[in-house]
Amino acid sequence: MNLLKKSQSIALVFLVAALVSCQTRPDIDNWKSEILDLHKKFIDDHLNKNIDSFIEDYAEDYIFVANGEISHRTKDVFKASFSDYLNSTTFLEYRDLEEPFIGFSKDGSLAWSIVKVKVAGSQNLKEGSQKDFDVTYAWITLYERQGDRWIRTVEVSTNN
Repeated sequence: MNLLKKSQSIALVFLVAALVSCQTRPDIDNWKSEILDLHKKFIDDHLNKNIDSFIEDYAEDYIFVANGEISHRTKDVFKASFSDYLNSTTFLEYRDLEEPFIGFSKDGSLAWSIVKVKVAGSQNLKEGSQKDFDVTYAWITLYERQGDRWIRTVEVSTNN
């Protein structure tokens, strides 16, 4: 009996090892490309004022941190406020100043990008005047893997 239990234990160890080695490993190179594509799409959607494309990659409960404030935004609220912003803004420049840094959690369920961009243009204000801007932003975006796509869940932004 003792020999049978030892044999079963050894077989179980080999089975577990085989199953662990057969797990699908994250395709980090492909995922890095996907995150970079989402970042480029983010910039293009600003320049093209494409709000529907812009929000399709956002979580239903999106968290934004900036200027000492934390805000939770539903997709509908975010769409409304961002539509106003895009429709009142003309971008003359929106580009990366550095190559974005992309990272992933060990299990591949989370990703982040750290970017630095220059944004310049003008914005029409509600009272009818226009305000020019030329700003450098840096931000971290946290993405969650949902099925076969990445969803933007959190952004922490700073500017100078």
